[in-house]
Amino acid sequence: MDSRRHALIAAALLTACSSSTPAVCTDAANLKTSIQDLKNVNVRQNGISAVSDQLSKIQQELSTLKTDAKGQYSTQIDDLSTALSSLTSSVNAAKGNVNAATLSAVATATRSVVSTGNNLVTAVSNTC
Repeated sequence: MDSRRHALIAAALLTACSSSTPAVCTDAANLKTSIQDLKNVNVRQNGISAVSDQLSKIQQELSTLKTDAKGQYSTQIDDLSTALSSLTSSVNAAKGNVNAATLSAVATATRSVVSTGNNLVTAVSNTC
């Protein structure tokens, strides 16, 4: 009877372990949602601050993913980090002087964040 109980406990533990999702998979899913939200920001309707708010959210999620990835996906993480820096600069310029040129720079930098972010999400998702 004891050996059966141990077998049941062991089976339950294995099932619990195998069904848990690695943190990086959850991080990637959150990042994917935020990148999609950034892509869908309507600057005309919501202003440049909506881009800024989404940018902050993505930076936080990238930081969490980077910590959980423990060195994995460093190329994609660095690429997204660089794209986020560029978008930060563009957003700050647009906040200081909204015109066609600064808004165009924000749009270009946003596309770069979406592209590099999707590359990172894909890389992580392929291991989940």
